[in-house]
Amino acid sequence: MMHILAVDDDPVILDLLRGSLTEEKNYKLTCAASAEDALDIVREAPRLFDCFLVDIMLPGVDGIEMCEMIRACAAYRSTPILMMTASREAGLMQRAFFAGATDYISKPLEGVELGARINSAGLLNASLLREREAQHTLGELTALVKVRFEEAFKLDVPGMSNLLQMENHLLRLQTGCYAMNLFSIEAQGMKAAHANVSAPAFRNAIEQLAEITLDSLNGFAAHVAYVGSGRFLGLTIGRRRLDLNKLRRDMTEDLKRNWDEETSQMPTPPKVRIGSVGNQRYWSGMSASEKLRESSIKAAPFEESVEEEESNLFAKFENYVDSRD
Repeated sequence: MMHILAVDDDPVILDLLRGSLTEEKNYKLTCAASAEDALDIVREAPRLFDCFLVDIMLPGVDGIEMCEMIRACAAYRSTPILMMTASREAGLMQRAFFAGATDYISKPLEGVELGARINSAGLLNASLLREREAQHTLGELTALVKVRFEEAFKLDVPGMSNLLQMENHLLRLQTGCYAMNLFSIEAQGMKAAHANVSAPAFRNAIEQLAEITLDSLNGFAAHVAYVGSGRFLGLTIGRRRLDLNKLRRDMTEDLKRNWDEETSQMPTPPKVRIGSVGNQRYWSGMSASEKLRESSIKAAPFEESVEEEESNLFAKFENYVDSRD
């Protein structure tokens, strides 16, 4: 059944809609005489509406303003909104479409046209629902599939780049040399984590590292990308030098304070190793891009002592799990 909210200050129009959009025709109609009343209904409704019928010339908050308010709600970004109008003013409908209206119905309402427009809205809404469900399913599958340890998967972290975005930024710089700091951050223990924790937990651990990296670089014009294998590459542009030892200390303290052992399934945060990429201070956009790409491909593996430390980390993890059972 299609749930419709109709908004019009003319009781004759609302009566006509009640007579046309009946439950026998698979419609459930809710009516309001003003935008203010309609918005209260939307806020308190136990379920989302499938379609809105809104008079464009409402008193107080008009139909166009109401349309903007509906579109501002994330749950109704794509829901069909049909404007009802007796006006033939082209500019008025243009404003309505800019506000997010899907279609319009001319007054006086005619039964055949009304049914056709409502049916079209229903088909559109069903299509949007299928699309949202497909996107939701795809997102869940993506989160559940365990990627290869070496894969540079996309992180859901605001401000985080990928290597291609960093390269594009560098290659768009004007010709010349710039003071830059190119650096690499390696999280120790992540190879063992990848083998022992769930796919969502590993992703969460990498995203925690990304957030803490960005927080520790606050104040710098920094770009950071995850390149797989528990490694991040980054750069800062500007005369201000990046103290890598301080960055490591700041990240270590932040990891100790804020590490979420539940979502990462790791009882202790990883240690980080930070080093410069290249020894020079000044780079062209092209040379910096090439150096970062080279570093992403030729990353040195962790030494044996680190592998041993990874094993010790997950011995602690197993003891931690046992202690909670």
